[in-house]
Amino acid sequence: MRKHFLLILLFVGMTSVQAQDLTIWQKARNFLTKAGNIDTTRIYQPEASFTLGLFTTGQKASFDVDVNFMLALGNDKKITGLTQYNLRENLCQKIGMEVGYGNVSLGYGFEVGTRSAMKKRALAFNILGKSWGLHMNYYKITNPFKSSLTIGAEGDTDYFYDEFTSTELAELRSFSIDGYYVFNNKRFAYPAAYKKSMVQRRTAGSWMLAARYMQGSLYNSPEASWLSYNLLDCYSTLQASLGGGYSANIVLWHKDPVAPKDKGLRNLTVNLTAMPMITLFNYLRTTTYYYNEEGVYSHKKIAKILCYPMPNFIGSAAAGLTLGKFYFSVQFAYNWFYFRSRDAMNSSQVDIPDYVDGIDYHGSFQDWTLKGLFVYKF
Repeated sequence: MRKHFLLILLFVGMTSVQAQDLTIWQKARNFLTKAGNIDTTRIYQPEASFTLGLFTTGQKASFDVDVNFMLALGNDKKITGLTQYNLRENLCQKIGMEVGYGNVSLGYGFEVGTRSAMKKRALAFNILGKSWGLHMNYYKITNPFKSSLTIGAEGDTDYFYDEFTSTELAELRSFSIDGYYVFNNKRFAYPAAYKKSMVQRRTAGSWMLAARYMQGSLYNSPEASWLSYNLLDCYSTLQASLGGGYSANIVLWHKDPVAPKDKGLRNLTVNLTAMPMITLFNYLRTTTYYYNEEGVYSHKKIAKILCYPMPNFIGSAAAGLTLGKFYFSVQFAYNWFYFRSRDAMNSSQVDIPDYVDGIDYHGSFQDWTLKGLFVYKF
């Protein structure tokens, strides 16, 4: 009896696993091919099929930091000081190819023309669904590191300004995952201006919920930071943000098929999206290098700070034209993520002289992308 009971349990378990696998596959296929409950007077979903696309992009990313402070010169006189440093790339121009099915696409591009940085790697993956979607983005840039120091105001007797560019290379890394949810997904098709999986028949919009997880870091080697004016040499941040905004599809031209040979819709749609966000979890880790009197690196100090919440922003715009089996799209995306802390430089990390006060550390990650996409549907 015990053996038979075990065999029955094993059979039921295997059957359940097979049913579960089938359910998972069905859900995946439904996501790729079915729009679900939609208002067909507002949205049209072409039959899911494979697509092949060619694209060209222009991209630019940067990291900028300002450190404001006050200098006490005696006789109760104080003057302002500012040190700035940044790592950025020139305009990155790419061409590439992407393949897709339904709501999912995967592409690969390579840089053409003058290189935007000494070294650069980038990877992106997008899922654009009717109700929800996901953006994953990673890039690493290696370039010279620039910094400057300003004391006082221009024209004052105490005014001083100098800037420095490292001969060694610093490294900037960014990894982010963005997710969105569309509330009015029955009448509004967010992907309509970005890919061929959905068509917006009439102008519509929707409030959206958005979330982002981001890891960013700027690594400056002791050799690269020596003689530069940055008060902090390396930093890394981990941010979790939540927010929302509004997205609208403005249909400028639409024509439904009227004959059997008319296999595709004719449509021109413009999308505008704005997503203000609040970074609820804002972790900052900073590193300071120390050198001996001969300028030889001796040791480093690390500070870990949990910063207070900060406002940030994600925005995009796109225009898509559907013409038979062909689809054209022009897309623009902008990300601005900001952090600030009065504790990034403290006495446990940096030997702050008595005549220096009011240190305020703030910086931002910024990147934008302009993309042109041409797609053929099989």
